[in-house]
Amino acid sequence: KAEELYTRGLVHGTMHLSIGQEASAVGSSSALEPDDLIIHHHRGHGHTIAKGADITLMMAEFLGKEPGYCRGRGGSMHIADISGGNLGATGVVGS
Repeated sequence: KAEELYTRGLVHGTMHLSIGQEASAVGSSSALEPDDLIIHHHRGHGHTIAKGADITLMMAEFLGKEPGYCRGRGGSMHIADISGGNLGATGVVGS
């Protein structure tokens, strides 16, 4: 659904999907304890979901809506859920 919304021009900014990379997110997250923290890269959707994020809030974030994890300001690349232990993405500039 996220890809469809992006293709239709409804997602602000860019979107880096993690299609085909789901196994690495699930595998690495399976070793986490509930109170562990994560920092991901710009393709962090899989890690965010594996850490237990609410997909409805993720979609709100993608669409720039207030109920999103970052009040709709972080978008796809900078999604974070501090209360869930997801500290967000690292910067990709210069990497």
